[in-house]
Amino acid sequence: MSKSEQLVDTALQLFYRQGFHATGVEQLSREGEVTKKTLYRYFPTKEALVEAALQRRDAQFMDELQRFVAPLPLAERPAGYIDFIVQWVQQPTFHGCFFINAVAEYAGCDEPAHRIAAAHKRALRSYLAQLCTEAGLEGAAGVAAQLFLLGEGLIVACQVEGPEPPLLAAAQATAAGWTRQGGVS
Repeated sequence: MSKSEQLVDTALQLFYRQGFHATGVEQLSREGEVTKKTLYRYFPTKEALVEAALQRRDAQFMDELQRFVAPLPLAERPAGYIDFIVQWVQQPTFHGCFFINAVAEYAGCDEPAHRIAAAHKRALRSYLAQLCTEAGLEGAAGVAAQLFLLGEGLIVACQVEGPEPPLLAAAQATAAGWTRQGGVS
């Protein structure tokens, strides 16, 4: 792994755990085991490192999700998205959605971090629509939108309140019912 990639990984972990604005360049260089001068050689600004971390997380998240649902039968893949979220929010390292957190700290729609987060959410919705279409669901786009919102709500609820078993079970049951019926009736 190159030093640049190592810095991005370190930044991703720190930003995710502490927040973007709460993580300073001093800490990034110290924990990345480089001088500030070296850090700035790879990333001319902290914001460039923020953008690289968001792009890395986008690739990681989509890869993890795809690997999770790929072994499932086509008909079960849409609900598999919610199962993926349920297993993720129960991990001890869960600190919410990196992209929701980014938008909270970079509220301006024209800010690069905000744009990257929005692009991630669009790609996720598109992937869910693909899963619903491949599963042969009637109204696939609508079911995908519902699954997306259920997943987003589940992520935020678990970040705020913790992964309560009834909440997780309700989300899984709802997703399974939606995908069997082709959406809420």
